[in-house]
Amino acid sequence: LPHESYTINQMASNPERQEWIEKLWWREAWLMLEATEPATLPPYLGSTIRGALGHLLRAALCEGSGCGHECQRPETCRYYSLFEQNRDGAKPFLLLAPPPPGLEEIAMGGPVNLPYRTCAPRNNERIPTLRCEAGWKFDPGGTLQFGLRLMGVASNALVAILDGVARCGLALGGAQFRLASARDASGQLLYDRRLPAVPVQVPAAQSLTAENEKATRIRIVFLSPAVFKLDRAPTFSPEEFAGRFFEHSIGRAVQMYRACSGVRPPWVEAPPVRAEMVGHHLYHYELPRHSFRQDKWLDFDGVVGHIDLAGDMGAGMPWARAAEVLHFGQKAAFGLGKVRVLVLE
Repeated sequence: LPHESYTINQMASNPERQEWIEKLWWREAWLMLEATEPATLPPYLGSTIRGALGHLLRAALCEGSGCGHECQRPETCRYYSLFEQNRDGAKPFLLLAPPPPGLEEIAMGGPVNLPYRTCAPRNNERIPTLRCEAGWKFDPGGTLQFGLRLMGVASNALVAILDGVARCGLALGGAQFRLASARDASGQLLYDRRLPAVPVQVPAAQSLTAENEKATRIRIVFLSPAVFKLDRAPTFSPEEFAGRFFEHSIGRAVQMYRACSGVRPPWVEAPPVRAEMVGHHLYHYELPRHSFRQDKWLDFDGVVGHIDLAGDMGAGMPWARAAEVLHFGQKAAFGLGKVRVLVLE
């Protein structure tokens, strides 16, 4: 994130607890889709699901003609705020994409088995590449689950999104999927296709808690490809990911707070985190994506794997927990940058 998007006191030695972080709130829903016909989908489904949702919901959520390219009401249009570029740099929409089978195990440090393949590092990089070319195959009746997390007031659109998917289904990879059920994060039923007379329910609201955690050694696991840009270009350097993790997590939390509330926190104290990278197990995950809207291939490559940090990191743990909710890096609306932070000591 650009430094001008937030203010940090880098010299603070005893920063006060940032109470506003507990005001970040969201609603989420987990959708269970059912294939109505045979389907073969790409290994990473984030862009496929996001594209299908955007196509379906443009008409349902748009509040002005020409939405998507020349929206007439970008300040109030629900579709524009969720699916198009936000001038504040953070969309209040996060896709919780289904992980390709085996990828999370590899990110945690497990072995690389077929259909995954590793190759030598690219030029000027030091981490190996990782690719999966096998598709997901679904027979009729096969199920697929993914989640949607909408932050703040944008969560008011979640019922309309579920209703639209319930009525029309989603076209993924040229095959039709219908909504079988939806639940919130606690497992509470929001929709069931077998109960058509029962309207979609509103998911329960959730919020962050800035708890004090002691941590002298942590493992940051990038479970889905993390796209982290510096100077407008993605980096694949373990040192950059390690050195900027807390800083970027602060910036993203500030941007999301502003996107949710319309208010910018006046001052953000940098936590006195003193840590060094003591190990990493990262891959450059090759993720080409074809954009049907732009009719061209786009590079969505990112980092998967984990980084180990050691030092005094207790003051930074609230921001690490925020990253678990808000994701790390760019393109969280496509499910990229899913993070898990494990306290090892």
